[in-house]
Amino acid sequence: MELDGEKVADRATLETDLCIVGAGPAGLVLAGELAKGRHDVVLLESGGHRPEPAILALNDGVVVGDEYAGLRQTRHRQLGGTSAIWNTPVQGAIGAKYAPLDAYDLDARPGREGSGWPVSYAELLPYYARAQQRCGLGPFAYEAESWSDPPVVPFRLAGSALVSRVYQLGSRDSLVAPILGTLRRESNVRSYTHATVVRLETGRSRTGVLRAVVGSPGGARWSVHAERFVLAAGAVENARLLLSSGEPPGLGNEAGWVGRCFMEHPRDGALFLHPRSPTLYEEAAFYDLRQARDGTAVLGRLALSGDVLRSDALLNASATLFPVLRPAARRARAALGPLARSRAGEHWLPRGGHGWLRHPAPARVFAGFTLLLNLEQSPHPENRVVLGPRRDALGVPMPELHWRWRPEDEARLQKLRAVVAHTLVESGLGRVETLRESRPNPNAHHHAGTTRMSANPAHGVVDANGRVHSLDNLFVAGASVFPTAGFANPTLTIVALTLRLADHMGRTT
Repeated sequence: MELDGEKVADRATLETDLCIVGAGPAGLVLAGELAKGRHDVVLLESGGHRPEPAILALNDGVVVGDEYAGLRQTRHRQLGGTSAIWNTPVQGAIGAKYAPLDAYDLDARPGREGSGWPVSYAELLPYYARAQQRCGLGPFAYEAESWSDPPVVPFRLAGSALVSRVYQLGSRDSLVAPILGTLRRESNVRSYTHATVVRLETGRSRTGVLRAVVGSPGGARWSVHAERFVLAAGAVENARLLLSSGEPPGLGNEAGWVGRCFMEHPRDGALFLHPRSPTLYEEAAFYDLRQARDGTAVLGRLALSGDVLRSDALLNASATLFPVLRPAARRARAALGPLARSRAGEHWLPRGGHGWLRHPAPARVFAGFTLLLNLEQSPHPENRVVLGPRRDALGVPMPELHWRWRPEDEARLQKLRAVVAHTLVESGLGRVETLRESRPNPNAHHHAGTTRMSANPAHGVVDANGRVHSLDNLFVAGASVFPTAGFANPTLTIVALTLRLADHMGRTT
């Protein structure tokens, strides 16, 4: 059932088996799974059904270091979490791109800082298959062979550095709406909106959490007493709650890792492919946004091979092809009114930059392709979330994000550009030009790494099951537990790990 936290009496205490903090994809999936086992669950969401300025202001914080969009702009408080601000169009709806991590993303590799997950890829595979269903996607298949449909086939690429794979695209409603419907029907799940957790309190032994203290916009303070707690509020907020709870240096922070190793997925658009022939637009059909025979929306991409990642110090990356309008086409498009532009969009340049084959003569309209590189960032300990001196409207210390694009990241990017350019030229696809040498755009809104998973408590915050090492009953879900983040949009892996956590919690009741 769904309830409003503003209507809970001041100083009230709710009792439950499990308290989940955050109703984004991780919190919703976990609540939905555990509801089936008849667990009594309380799900706390800071926001409501729609964006509310006073609630969104709780996301404010300070960024120290390199330019970044900010903590308010890159986070969201609402049922569904940041899925409410996804911006990828999917068959008339709003959604996101999906891809799993690669097997070598989980490996410990020389020259790759902080690498090595305490979970194997084989352990994740059955949960990835289940995550596909939860996200409303097609089969768990991301290799080119599964989506080749002559004449729509991938490039024949020279050498062994690059291979072709795909993203699958799924709508927000396919993931969020079914779970919200289930939770509203289930009497053993109480989902509270306008319920912002301001701190966690432990008992005298400090080996477990006793209660979550909740603040509501109207000023009431109430609490949830539970047997177990799960933080699923995002990489910034999970770290913030741990740091601001208990005695300094915070809960779960005995080894000093809480908040450290913040990672994003920077995007680089410096490379431009000048096609060798007008026919390349048709030959590149595999990399255009399309609907496969089974109805799955797929987008071809260029990926780094396992061979090059295992033998080199490169971090993972993926390249998508974005067609760029010729100047005359840009002027003609700009001359259209807003309504005419939207109606003509599918024949000019649909949102997201794809659909170039919908135009009858793409070579006349497009000048070539920007090669958009989606980048892995190394988990550097000094890229971190800390508590600042200011407090928000509920009295919680505001977070500071210390983030920099570091020289080692830049060196790897330069090498990656060279690998991609060389392969495309050697494959006879055209000429590759470096248009600029600027730093990549870090604002993918893919926050990860601040409560990293580790087998050894000295090297992280949570264990392989997401339990905080030093606390018996506190777990963390979401991308904040990723030791490394690969290049992939994190939602599929978040859902897979959450399903795994649900199974673990169901077994250990």
